[in-house]
Amino acid sequence: MDTIQKEKNIALIKDVLRNYLLEKGFRNTPERYTILEEIYSMDHHFNVDDLYLLMLQKKYHVSKATIYNTIEIFLDAGLIRKHQFGEKTLTSSSYEKSYFDKQHDHLVIYKKDSDKEIEEIIEFCDPRIQGIKEAIEEAFGVKIDSHSLYFYGTKND
Repeated sequence: MDTIQKEKNIALIKDVLRNYLLEKGFRNTPERYTILEEIYSMDHHFNVDDLYLLMLQKKYHVSKATIYNTIEIFLDAGLIRKHQFGEKTLTSSSYEKSYFDKQHDHLVIYKKDSDKEIEEIIEFCDPRIQGIKEAIEEAFGVKIDSHSLYFYGTKND
């Protein structure tokens, strides 16, 4: 994606956030927009600790509590998506930007001989899954709005 398109995307998500904050009666703070820009400049999943360290490295002065609160706002606004990827604690949740992303699923690769330490997360889209979704909708008379599918494994030797 070129620089001009990235700038247009950032402007659009900032508008989405601005409208959401206005609609919900939340304060319109510069920290929220800075955090949003950092998230949308990433090309990978992240957790709060990663984001906090990135903000510190860039000399942004935001607390971890501010990041947690902002993450909740972004989730509700539909700007990010939350994943657990088999992690057991709330603080180990992973997130990804979601506003421009198409539906996709995840293959979680664990490091061999580890206690579920993640080596890699691969995003994929398989058109057969759309067919399964449509068959389920027809069989049960429902409209599926979204889904999440995770495969877990380790690499072959």
